[in-house]
Amino acid sequence: MALYLQSAFFLVIYLVLHYQITDPMLRKRFAVTFLATGLTLTFVLPYVAVFLRMPLLTVFVFLIGLALFITRNTYRLQRNHPPHPLLRAPTMNLAPNFPEDPVMQQLLQLLHEEIGLPKHKTLRLQTSINFDLGCNGAEAKQLVEALEQDFAVDLGDYDAYRYFHPPVFDVFLKRRAKGRGDKVPLTIGMLYLAIKTHSWDTQTLENLS
Repeated sequence: MALYLQSAFFLVIYLVLHYQITDPMLRKRFAVTFLATGLTLTFVLPYVAVFLRMPLLTVFVFLIGLALFITRNTYRLQRNHPPHPLLRAPTMNLAPNFPEDPVMQQLLQLLHEEIGLPKHKTLRLQTSINFDLGCNGAEAKQLVEALEQDFAVDLGDYDAYRYFHPPVFDVFLKRRAKGRGDKVPLTIGMLYLAIKTHSWDTQTLENLS
């Protein structure tokens, strides 16, 4: 009977976490925490389960972490996207020979959601999101996380400080960014190529964009 009650208790905990934690990064952090705790209880502190009279404590904790990790992208992948920006903003101008394949459409949708797209400005592959579209470091962080999670882009040698200034209030990041020199454009073409190749190679992307 006690085993059933414990199972029901941990199931409730998992369901609460599953439906309340919808942010992929936060969900991943919780997953790693539960996995690490489960392993620690198993190999370092096994007496805790005995003391609490919960013999399957380590198993439940580990399984909750594993389930959260496997489903870390559930809500991002299942969110209902608004209509494509080309439909919402028919006055948007695309340069001649601007790609309009599904990859570019998904990228434009992502840019529309994360930083916004201008309605009366011609978009080119050379349009930079940091200089031309005004994307800042905080917005770029969300954008890059989406590239990694939604499009399976291996970030490789991506360096945020190469393109964006750190937050003014973050003294530690300002110190890390010191000496990086002037910022360089991060273009739509670079993002497009990164998604197409599922990888980020700074030299290649900047040369080809």
